Parts: sequence; structure tokens; C-alpha cells
Amino acid sequence: MAVWATRSLPPSIGAAYIYRTFTPPELSLLLSELLSTERVRVPLGSHSKAELLRELVRLAVGDADEVTVGGILAAVEAREAQVSTAMGGGLAVPHGRTDLVPEVRVAAGLVRNVPDYVALDGSPVRVAFLVLTPASASGQHVKVLSRIARLMHDPESRDALLASTSADEFMRVVLLSTGAPRREPLT
Repeated sequence: MAVWATRSLPPSIGAAYIYRTFTPPELSLLLSELLSTERVRVPLGSHSKAELLRELVRLAVGDADEVTVGGILAAVEAREAQVSTAMGGGLAVPHGRTDLVPEVRVAAGLVRNVPDYVALDGSPVRVAFLVLTPASASGQHVKVLSRIARLMHDPESRDALLASTSADEFMRVVLLSTGAPRREPLT
């Protein structure tokens, strides 16, 4: 945003207000707006990597039919076959680009006892974020991945996410850690 755009605004109206008010929802890349408690599960119930990927896809696309879920899962598995998305430090970010999703979709959760999903550093996956984007949205895809990496790079945020006992707590950490704009009306 140009500096001149915020210079004449009163202190109670800043960049967050402008971002929230004038950014179309389909272009928002704040994790706090891409995730919701409906797309977070604490803990995830899967006990294998394959089950975990399917569970995350289901969370991300809700009540999509089996053909759509299968196509999206195939895109995620194809990416995973290139190189594991278990990044170390307990984080995994499986992702895929497919036109079976009309916009960016993110799902997440805490992982318990998935012994076949381990990073190169030997650490088991403890938190997973699934990122799905349309095939043509490579710029958005990279931005969402970087936002997740930034969130998990902060030790306090990472520890708070791992200590979450519910989807609400998980989302609260995401909201606080990502500097999400206030949702209540400005006075």
C-alpha cells in the first residue's frame, strides 16, 4: 500500500482496516481467514500418512463428492511423491495445485501417532497444514506456504499450537500469531 494512503487516516483506522475492507475475500492470504475451526481438527484421527492426507483433504473440501476428493488427493500425493513435505521440527505442509478447488483452501491439525510420516531430520510430524490452490495460482500457493513457515518458525507460536487441545485453541493461536485484523467493528 502506498504511504500516502495511510497518512491522512485517523489513528483508529490503519492498514489492517484498509486491508480487511478493500481486499476481496478470494485474494486474502491471511491464515486466519483461510482457516476456520471447521477446517481444523485437534487431534487428527489418522494413524498412517495415507490416512492423514485423506483426512486433511476431507477437512479442506468438506462435503465434496468422492471423485473430487480422489482427484484432489491424487494431486497432493503426486506432490508428496516428488519429495516429502515433512519439513522437520514436527511440521508437515502437504500441498497440491489442482483446478478441482476453485480457490485457496487450507486445513490443519495436530498429528498423533503417524509413524510413517517423518522428516529428513528424523522428527515425527506433530502439526500438519494442508494447502490446496488452483493450478494457475502459483503465486498465492507460495505466499500461503511462506505464511505457514513464518508461523511455525516462531518458537512461542509453534509451542502454543502444539499445546492446543481444541480447534478453537488452535485457531486462537493462528489469529494471535498472524496479526489478523480485528473482526469487531471499529468505533
